[in-house]
Amino acid sequence: MPDNSDFMASLEQATLKIVQQTAANMKTACTLVEWDAKHNCPVDQGQLRADIHSVVHFDDKKIVGTIGNSVKYAEAVHNGSDIYAKDGNGRKDHWIYKAEGGKHAGWHTTRGKKPQPYLEDAKMRNLSKIPGILAGD
Repeated sequence: MPDNSDFMASLEQATLKIVQQTAANMKTACTLVEWDAKHNCPVDQGQLRADIHSVVHFDDKKIVGTIGNSVKYAEAVHNGSDIYAKDGNGRKDHWIYKAEGGKHAGWHTTRGKKPQPYLEDAKMRNLSKIPGILAGD
């Protein structure tokens, strides 16, 4: 029986290089969407925009790129809040709150904020470019 261990090793190395290149292409695609989201993100003090980030994870079965925020109010900005919340998942009446610092400091009554889906919009604006980036074009 012929020894094909060198062939198998080269095949595994080639596969690893392809996966690594595709993961790098995924990072490029995520960076494109991340930049667009930052460019169109609503800004008060800039924390929300500054926190937009992306990360790529891969294993032997899949490559996943994720773009998002970790700021605690990011979801309320993106999906809306209270009576305006996406899918009707918010409070149904008005409420009073006090904002500390920034251009909106002081007491306010609100019925909520309308959605500003800067991440979803960035994804949709760049959706046609992503397959080419992933392919390495």
